Amino acid sequence: MTFRIFPQRAARCCQRTLWFLTTVLLLLLSFTSADASGSDVGQPMEFLLVHGDMAWCRAGNSCPDWISAEGQIMADSPKKLQKLLKRLGDRKLPIIVSSPGGDVRAAIEMAYTIRKRELPIAVGRTRSRDCPYAEPICSAARAKDGSIKGETYSFGAICFSACPLFFAGGVERVSSPFALLGVHQITTTYSEVRVQYRTEYETVNGRRKILSKREVGRKFVGKHDTTKLDKQQKARLVAFLKEMGIDKSLVDLMLGTQPTSIHLIAQMDALKLNLTTELAAADQLVAARNCKDKQPIAECAAPPPASAEPASVAPTSDAPAIVGE
Repeated sequence: MTFRIFPQRAARCCQRTLWFLTTVLLLLLSFTSADASGSDVGQPMEFLLVHGDMAWCRAGNSCPDWISAEGQIMADSPKKLQKLLKRLGDRKLPIIVSSPGGDVRAAIEMAYTIRKRELPIAVGRTRSRDCPYAEPICSAARAKDGSIKGETYSFGAICFSACPLFFAGGVERVSSPFALLGVHQITTTYSEVRVQYRTEYETVNGRRKILSKREVGRKFVGKHDTTKLDKQQKARLVAFLKEMGIDKSLVDLMLGTQPTSIHLIAQMDALKLNLTTELAAADQLVAARNCKDKQPIAECAAPPPASAEPASVAPTSDAPAIVGE
């Protein structure tokens, strides 16, 4: 029996295996870190102005700023975002987001807000040197104006459920292979309320004429959840993605995944869907300066992160060292 080795097939197989193992590891670690810190799951999304505090720019006081957006998307998240953007004036700072999802309407509203402001976005997290590892953003790191000094990283960051709809609003959208993008079905909750009214009327020539009508009682009688979208809801979602420049097949991925699960979107698949606009990491997005038209973010990150990997590995400071023959 003769065994033949095809180098190209073997390389593709190794790449796929490495990506799969990395994704599984990251998924486990991301949920573990989220449970430990409490910064994502269950905590309302918080928007913070971050002043860069990276080693490569700290000495020259030339670090970039960005907006940290971490936590669950709530109904009032758009107002919080708009409040911070109003305080920042005309500054166009990148947004670094990590979120398990949340309110779909709020996510779409925020997408329109950042698209109007022409802001870029990346899946990532922010940590301060003044905070413990388990709590990357802590009260001790906050200045009087609410801002913090920190650095951004991709490892363990997530953008799930409704978060990709918020992410879709960025004019530039990047996600490292060491962060996770994922979607599932939208769950709509309908509440049933019984309302009682007191109506006063008079009868004129046999016809009843209402004089006044006021509510006198309201009782909650139950609620139910559904993952089914009617034609109008699906059409609105497709229209939104089209407006954001994203392939409508993302909707099919959402509808085909149960709400108790997550369809992880591989980096190359995200590019094909135009959910991401290029290959880059969160730290590269915040470091990018004076990029020329159509110049990749990774090329105009000035200077490149000191911990970037060699050219044979995707250039991100989050990538672990890979040793091989």
